[in-house]
Amino acid sequence: MSDWEVFQRDVLDVLRQYEGYFDFFERVGSLSDDSRPDCFGRICREEKKEIWVIDAKNKGEVDKEDLQRMQNYIEMLQANPIDAGLEISEISEYSFRGIFVTSSDSRVKEFESVAFNSLHQFLQKELVYTDTDRVVRDVSKMMERQELTQSQARLLFRSLKPYEDRFQQGIKLLKDIESDYIGLEVKEPPISSFDYSVPVDAVVTHEKREVAFLFDIPYSWDVVKSVDDKAEEIKEVLENIDKEVYYAAINTFGEHESEYFVKPEEIEREIRETAGVLSPSEVVDIFQPKIRTEKEFEDGEIRLKGEETDFRMAVSSRNDIRHRVEAVLPEKAANEIKNSFMNSHTDLGKVVDNRFVLEFEVTEDFGIRTDQEKSFKDFKDSVKSIFGSSVNPVLGKKVSARNSL
Repeated sequence: MSDWEVFQRDVLDVLRQYEGYFDFFERVGSLSDDSRPDCFGRICREEKKEIWVIDAKNKGEVDKEDLQRMQNYIEMLQANPIDAGLEISEISEYSFRGIFVTSSDSRVKEFESVAFNSLHQFLQKELVYTDTDRVVRDVSKMMERQELTQSQARLLFRSLKPYEDRFQQGIKLLKDIESDYIGLEVKEPPISSFDYSVPVDAVVTHEKREVAFLFDIPYSWDVVKSVDDKAEEIKEVLENIDKEVYYAAINTFGEHESEYFVKPEEIEREIRETAGVLSPSEVVDIFQPKIRTEKEFEDGEIRLKGEETDFRMAVSSRNDIRHRVEAVLPEKAANEIKNSFMNSHTDLGKVVDNRFVLEFEVTEDFGIRTDQEKSFKDFKDSVKSIFGSSVNPVLGKKVSARNSL
C-alpha cells in the first residue's frame, strides 16, 4: 500500500471516531478515484448548519488542481444534495465548508486546511466543545425525569453551587425591590408566563407599564466578560417584539466596563426612572420629617406616627403611579406651609385646617404631575423647601420641649 493510501486511511480512521457528532456522515470516494472527495459530513444544530466536504492530501501544499476539484465537489453536492441526505429545498439552509486534511501545515485562501496532527483538536473544537448546549439539555431532562443516579445528581448539585449562589443573590435583590412596589413582578425561570421566550435569568415587568426588564446574573468572570455578546444575542431574539425591553446584567463581581452592567444599588433607580413608577415607600422617604416615627402598614397604606409629637402621615397608592399623601400637622406647621405657598407662588397640594393633602401622578418619562408637571428632582426640591422647611422646625421644637420636661 502506498504512503498516500495509508495517509488517507489514517484520516478516515480519525474521522470515524467523531462520526456520532455528525447528523450525517458518509464515505463517498475511494482510494483509486479522485472524482469524489473522501467523505461528506452534515451538521444540523440550531446555530450551526453546515456541510463538510473533506479530502485527504498526503502533502504539505494544496495546488490549483486540488482547489478546482474541491470546487467541483461542492458544486456537485449543491446540484445533488441527496449525497448529504438532503432535499433540494433544504440545501439553502446550510453553508458549505471545503476542508483539506494535509500532512503538514498549509494555508489555503479559498477553502480550509488542517494538518493531520491537528485533526483531533480541530474536530473536538468544531464538534465536541460546541455541542455543550446539547449535553446540558440532555442532562437537564434526565434530572427532571429522575433518570440520574444518586451520585450523579449529587455531583451535578455540587457543580451548580457557584451559579445557584450568585443567582439567589441577584434574585433576592430583585425580590426586595418588588416587595416595595404594588404592580412590579419578578419572573424567574422557567419564564413560561411571559409572552415570548427570553434566554435570561429574570424578567421584571409592571402591570401598568408596557415595559420589561431582562436581567442576567453572571456566575463567573467568563460570563461577565461575554455580557456584550449576550446583549447582541438578546437584540436579535427581540428585534420583532412590539414592546419596550431593556437588558442588563447584575454585577455581583468587581469592576468591569460595559454599558450593559448595572450595580446592585442602581437597579431600583434604573427600573423606576425607565418605567416611570415610584414605590409608596420612596414617597414616604421624600416626605419623612426629621423626627423619630413609627411605621405601620394598614389597609394598603403606609402610616407614620411621630413618637413624641402629634404628627401623623399616610401614603397610599393603587398602582405606583398615582399617589396620595395626607398629613395631620401642628397648627403652626400647617400655617408655615400656607405661607410658603404664597411666598414661593408654588402650590404643593393643599392645606385645610391642620391637614395637608397632596395627590400626584408619575408620568412615563418619570416626571411628576400635580397641577403642573415637573422633573422628579424639582419635585423633591419643592417638598424639601415647602413641606420640609415648614414642618421640621416646628416638630423639632416640640420634641425638644417634651424632652426638657
